[in-house]
Parts: sequence; C-alpha cells; structure tokens
Amino acid sequence: MTIRMLIVDDEPIICQGLRETIAWDTIDVEVAGEAYDGLEALQFAAKEPIDLVLTDINMDGMDGLELAKTLKERMPHIRIIILSGYDDFEYARRALRLGIEDYLLKPVDIEELMAMVQRIGQEIVLEAEQAHERKQELQLKWFTELIQGGGTIQQDTDTPSFISRDVHSFRFIASQITDYAGWAEHASEELRRSARSQWEAAVAAALKSCDQEVISFFHHPNLLLTLCMGAHQVSGVDLTVALSEVQGQMSDCPRLHFGISSGYTSLKQLYASYTEAMSVLQLDAIPGFGSFRFYDEEQVLKRRPQQFAPLELEKQLMQVLFYGSYEELDDVIERIMQELREQGYLLKEILQAIKELSIILQRKLRTNGIDLSRHTDLFNAHEIDLLVHNSSRALESLLRRELWSMFSIIHSSLEGKHHWITERVITYIDSRHTTDLKASEVAAWLKITPNYFSIIFKQNFGKGFAEYLNEVRINHAKSILVESEERVFEIAEKVGYREYKYFCSIFKTYTGITPTQYRKLAQAPSGSPETLVVRKR
Repeated sequence: MTIRMLIVDDEPIICQGLRETIAWDTIDVEVAGEAYDGLEALQFAAKEPIDLVLTDINMDGMDGLELAKTLKERMPHIRIIILSGYDDFEYARRALRLGIEDYLLKPVDIEELMAMVQRIGQEIVLEAEQAHERKQELQLKWFTELIQGGGTIQQDTDTPSFISRDVHSFRFIASQITDYAGWAEHASEELRRSARSQWEAAVAAALKSCDQEVISFFHHPNLLLTLCMGAHQVSGVDLTVALSEVQGQMSDCPRLHFGISSGYTSLKQLYASYTEAMSVLQLDAIPGFGSFRFYDEEQVLKRRPQQFAPLELEKQLMQVLFYGSYEELDDVIERIMQELREQGYLLKEILQAIKELSIILQRKLRTNGIDLSRHTDLFNAHEIDLLVHNSSRALESLLRRELWSMFSIIHSSLEGKHHWITERVITYIDSRHTTDLKASEVAAWLKITPNYFSIIFKQNFGKGFAEYLNEVRINHAKSILVESEERVFEIAEKVGYREYKYFCSIFKTYTGITPTQYRKLAQAPSGSPETLVVRKR
C-alpha cells in the first residue's frame, strides 16, 4: 500500500523542497499534491484521497492548527504531522489537545522526518488491514446468517453498514471451477490459493466495470459467492460481456462457470437471489448449457426428468460384474451416465440415483455370498461434496471406482473358489445324477444361496447347471447303451429321466441321433465304441 501525502506550507519553495529533495518512494510514500494554506488543503483533501498531511503550523489565513482541528472533525482518518519554526510550548500543547502527537521543529532533520513518516505509514497500513479484516468479518457473518438462516438475519437495521444507501439493485452471482475435482487432484495448495486470488480479483474487476459495488467471499474452496449492487440494474448481456473477460485474466485457473440470479430491488429478496444463483450451477450436468447460466424460473419448472429405475440396471450390471470385463463394465457406466444427462438430471439427482444403484448392488452381492468387507463404499459411507465433484464427469469417475472395486472383489473371490467348487460339485452330481437333482439342492449342500451357486457354477463350468447335468446323464446313458443289452426306457430311468420320450429328445439334442440308432452304430462291425462314447468326467 502506498501512502498518499499532502504537503502544506505558505512558502512554495519549501513545498517544492520537501517534495523533491526527499526520496519518498523509498518508504512507499507518494506526494499527492501541495497546498499553500489551510483552506486550500481542505479543498484538496475533499477531492482527493489523502492518508497523511505534512503542514507548517504558522501560515497566513487558516494556520496549521486550525487546519488540523478541521481535519480531525471532518476526516478523522487523515494523520497529521505539524512542522513549526517556533520552539513554543503553547503551540505544542494546543497540538497535543487536538490529538496530534507528531510534531517536529524547523529546521527539520530529514532522517528524523522520514523515520516519522515511515512509522506513520506503517501504522496507516496496519490500521487499513485491520479495518479491512473487520469489514470482511462483518460481511462474512452477515452472509453466513443469511444463508444458514434461510434469509432471516438478526440485525438492528434493514441495511448493513457496508451496503450503500443509494443501492437499489441486487443480484447474486455464484461461480465455480468447472470439473474442480479433476483439476484440484493435480494442483498444489499454492496453485489453488493463487487461482482463488486471481478468480476473486477478476470477477470483482469485471463487475466494477459495470458500475457495480461488489462483495465477494469464498463459501467453499470452489464456490465464490458475489453480491453485486448498484443504483441501476445491469442487463444480462452486459454482465455476460463483462464476465467473459474474467477467464483471460486467470493464468492459474481452468474454465469457470457462473450461476446468475434474477435482479432484485430489495435486501429482503437476497436469499431468493442466492438460491437462484446456486440452483443454476447444478445445470452443469445437462447438455447444452454454457458457462453463463441465468436463472429462468419457467425453464427450471419445466424440467421434469424421467424416474430413474436402478432395479432395471441391476440385472445388467450383475451380469457384467460376474461375467464381463473392465471394458464392458466401462461401457455400461458410460451408458448409465449418458442416459441421466440426456434425461435432464441435476448433479444432486445423479448422485442420489447412483447411491440407490450402489445400495441395490451391494445388497445383491451379499445375498450371493460375496464378502464386501474390503469394499470402500464411496457413495454411502462418505459424504460426496458436490462443490468438489461438481460435474457429471466427476460423478462418473466415482461410479467407475465404485464398480471397479466390486468387480475386483467378485473375481478375486471366485478365483479362490475355483478348485473347491469344481471338485465338490463334480463328486456330488456324479453320485446323485440318477435322482431328481435340483440346483437348489446342491447349493444347500454347499451352504450357499441358489443365486450365488448359479453364478459361480457358470463361472467355473462355462454353462448352466441343467445343461451340465444333462451332459453327465447322457454320457452315462451312452456307456450303458454300448456295454449292456438293457432296454432304452430302463436306461432312461437308470440315468435319471422319468419320461422315456423326454430322454430320447434330450439324447438326440446332444448326439444328433436316437438312443437306438446310437446302439446300432456302436454294435456295427465298423463301429468303434471309443469314438461314440464320451466318457464320464
């Protein structure tokens, strides 16, 4: 911060000497101007921002003490240094009564004067920083009450002290970094701080170019809330043009998108303005919306997405999770997210849909005997911050991590059971294939659910239980047909078929010929039982 100083003396040559012979810039001081009496100094201070006045005490017209008294009354923030050629205690006592402790005698020691000005400058900077912090704290407290209280603010006056009385137009603008999670993952904390600083400054500069007063604060590392106020409403076109310049001023920050509320004329409508700005940020998931999204009540009310049906997706995903590949799983995930976007789901609605789907899948997997103790439940065990994961792309990435975790657990679980399931099931079926054997009976014997048995059976044998059982029975029937003279209907019952016609139909399906034809071929001189009989496994 550069301190702006006014030099006051009724002798122009002294003013010139004080301005030009002292290296004020080395202590961050700018000589803003000169005045040759107290009245002229007051007029200058009324037009120009001044932090410090360096004045002679004895001048024609309004002298230095009278000037100091008037400044204390009208502009108490201005600090004053009095120079006097009179070693007179009465002057010093009058200066002290005015609250002026900075008093130097002429001829002035340059080093002493510079040291005094530098000390005062540091005090002014510190006071300015403290005042700015107090103002920010007051604004933040007020905004926090506004947001958390649903628009109800406990305060003594209708208009806070930091809002000008001549303001008659209000509008909230909420802005975010697009796809923040992807950017922040690779950005250092220093880079994120730098980006926020550039972001806030660029938005403020853009809105001030539209003659708007600006109050901004970060409600979240990826949410800048900005209240812009003015004597008159700024059109949407002008706002868009101004905010379009923001991106070019931000070297450390990726693309931003803005949610812009309707214009309001009363502070009582600020909460409504805030909710409008926040609501349109959610439109990032819907195709066709650009970086600048203005609240349109009719458009928002007309948005009626179809009902999400996770149960319909469950069967498809279960099939891919057990029998598919990572590539096939990715294809299903992309189709799910694309459908949600095209149906007009907002980010919070996409998140809710994904949570429901995750719960259904986990319940189904546990029912099928899959141990999910190593699974990290991203969507239901943790709170997903939609200000961080603020794009459908980010939510798709989370869904992919969730389903890949399930996929990995399922396949590692099944791989560990390959030998166990193969040996036990083969033995059990071989010993009971002549009975009315059901998959549910085998599952009960293995102490697993029928659904889980069906899944891991196909995973191990590459076919369903009924198909495998028929193969075992037909293979036994082939052996008996070749090695005995038993009648076909007896063989059918012996291998587990109660109906002769059904046995013949199944036999022909697997061999291409009837049991009788098979026996004749096997018994023909050229027949070879080794080529006709498929041995039992």
